[in-house]
Amino acid sequence: MVTDPHAALRGLLTGRLRGHERRLVRFAEQDWRRYADLLAGALLVAVRRRFVAGQDRAPVIRFVASARERYDATGRDVDPVLAEALVWAALGERPPVPHDAAAIVARTVLLLGLLEDEGLTDRELDEVLVAAAQAADDTEHGADPQQAGATVESDRQ
Repeated sequence: MVTDPHAALRGLLTGRLRGHERRLVRFAEQDWRRYADLLAGALLVAVRRRFVAGQDRAPVIRFVASARERYDATGRDVDPVLAEALVWAALGERPPVPHDAAAIVARTVLLLGLLEDEGLTDRELDEVLVAAAQAADDTEHGADPQQAGATVESDRQ
């Protein structure tokens, strides 16, 4: 299906921006909700591959600054406080952040930064996307967001 949120997210994460944008403009409301859920799930998975709950704040602050430097062209699109809150929420140390426009932009920038830093193969990226869909489904069906996506934590090296 042309409006498939999973395909749109994969397009974004593999650098196929034209196809990503073509899908986004065709999204219905339910597609946007699913895309936002998948994006949140992918960020949850990616954050947990890189960071651990209870860790020192400095690496998170440095990562957020790095991601903003690379992907926030204006320097004003991603609030660093919001971005850090998204990371800590993914680690279960803060309440979840709602899917508003600012959070979606911040999640996108953070996810791109995390995945670029990891240098994933296509197969590894597909594994992250499958885990993201599982995390989104778990959260959507009332599972504890701190447990959602836990299956890929064993992948952390």
